[in-house]
Amino acid sequence: MGVLEGNERGRAEPLSAKQMYMFVVLALVYACHLVDRTIILVLLEPIKHEFQLNDSELGLLSGTVFALGAVVAALPLGTMADRWSRKRLLAVCIAAWSAMTLLCGLTTSFVSLLALRFGVGATEAGLQPTALSMVADETTSKQRARAVAIVHMGIPVGTLAGFIFGGWVAAHFGWRNALVLVGIPGLLLAAIVWLTLREPERHAEVAPTVVETLTLKEFFAELWQSRPLFHVVLGLIFLWLCTSSVSAFLGPFFIRMHHLPIATAALVMAGTAGGGGLIGNLLSGVLAQKFAQGRRDRLALIAALAGVAYFPLGVATFLVPNLYISIATLFTSTCVYFMVFTPGYSLAMDLADARIRARTAAVISMGATAIGYGLGPQIVGILSDLMAPALGAQSLRYALLCIIFVVLWSAGHFYAAYRRLRVPSGTPTTSLAA
Repeated sequence: MGVLEGNERGRAEPLSAKQMYMFVVLALVYACHLVDRTIILVLLEPIKHEFQLNDSELGLLSGTVFALGAVVAALPLGTMADRWSRKRLLAVCIAAWSAMTLLCGLTTSFVSLLALRFGVGATEAGLQPTALSMVADETTSKQRARAVAIVHMGIPVGTLAGFIFGGWVAAHFGWRNALVLVGIPGLLLAAIVWLTLREPERHAEVAPTVVETLTLKEFFAELWQSRPLFHVVLGLIFLWLCTSSVSAFLGPFFIRMHHLPIATAALVMAGTAGGGGLIGNLLSGVLAQKFAQGRRDRLALIAALAGVAYFPLGVATFLVPNLYISIATLFTSTCVYFMVFTPGYSLAMDLADARIRARTAAVISMGATAIGYGLGPQIVGILSDLMAPALGAQSLRYALLCIIFVVLWSAGHFYAAYRRLRVPSGTPTTSLAA
């Protein structure tokens, strides 16, 4: 992957106004993406009652069909992003997923709602390959962790907006109006991306002809041969398996276990996911700059330790009977989650060179969506239904406790990456090989 100069990595490098504009716009795109992706989670209970669904069918709606769309589209869109205009591809994807979210609010059957969510998943699969590739080519290694942190600010902001807005509108005007209203802003954002963002010049680590002719088989061979990158990719995928499963059923958990009305549950989800995400993302940026100082091994170590710390906090969230303690541990676990998420993605884009950046992001997106966002909620729903005859309403609590263990698997992959990237004691840090 090349040699990186340690003295350059250790110094902060300011971001220009043009760079900041791009990163802020991309953060808004991430916010739009998270609103359209997560608003369905706070609407699950009213949708369940209207269509007379069980928890397995809720898992299908909240995760599986969305994930299938992403699996179908992720690698083709990633290949397109490696070869064509990324900003235009991104703009088309934003317009498409926003339009289909709007149409979800007009659907008249559960089958058509599933079909539209499949479409949302397929088009949102274009976000990671385009946005992260643009960020990587717009920055130096010294700037990349901070740039990724800025762009990822859109995740908690979007989650906060989606839960608060979705819960309030659903409580006062119904779940259909919530979906219609959140779909409209994305159409305007698509125009802003198309008309105002510039296409970054691809970093010339390799000749342009190589970027154009690298086959899918060669890409996977490259990914497999870079063992640290391979472990980081798996670590991020299994992180999504845990956290997407949890977030998919947070609304039903607080409604059933703590007897909160939907609007209050939405505020809890917004405050913990949005507020905790903002703080966690800021902390991850500080750690990346002050502790990691551009060193890949330290980024991997931050992600591994944060993954281990997430586990007891997640267990406490679902096990303690007190509502306020549960909210406090959920808030803290969200902060810790972003100390895995943001360093992990920054490390993936740093380890992947220009030939494979977009497709690496696509593989992460595809695996995270298929295994995490798709399979995870379905597993939780099935476990909840299986345990319901014995545990009644408590079955969801224990289904969620089971899935929390997956975060330790994720942390293990980041630790494996750390061991391969680690600089032995006493060795000068003038160079780090991937």
